Amino acid sequence: MQLGRIVRDYDRARREAVAFLSSRIELDEQPGEALVWTDGPTLADLANHLSEELGFVTIEQRNYLGAPYVLNPNRRSTTITVTRNLSLLTLVATVLRCWGANGPLSTETPELASLLVSVAEQGGNYPIPDAMAHALLATTTELQAEPRSIIEAIQRAGYERLWAIGFSAVQ
Repeated sequence: MQLGRIVRDYDRARREAVAFLSSRIELDEQPGEALVWTDGPTLADLANHLSEELGFVTIEQRNYLGAPYVLNPNRRSTTITVTRNLSLLTLVATVLRCWGANGPLSTETPELASLLVSVAEQGGNYPIPDAMAHALLATTTELQAEPRSIIEAIQRAGYERLWAIGFSAVQ
């Protein structure tokens, strides 16, 4: 681990980020400098790897679930711009996990984007919310990959009903 070391070499940091991400998921080939992928490693996973291998690198996503997100902000380090997209299934499971951790959500929940990012960045496998997400997607047509649309769909379906389905699926 490169404690206290600040990385200024953008090309080296980007090569290491690409190698790390490519070993775990398929990067989406898109024009521009942002590294783009769907689901897979969290931004924290990437930042931890880079800090262990090289030192501190700033990781920036300009729109992460509706808000900008920056890890290891340091104006002296190089900045890697990323776009971690969430599939519809992962986004629904993230909203359900956030609902379970923070109580009922609404389209007016303050700091909704920050709450969702904090849950999305935890990563991991959660069988009950995953089963709940599958159940919601099986019964809801035309669900948009947008948190407010998902919250409204959960309200219509009933969180408790979805939880019962999810719980019975892992029994």
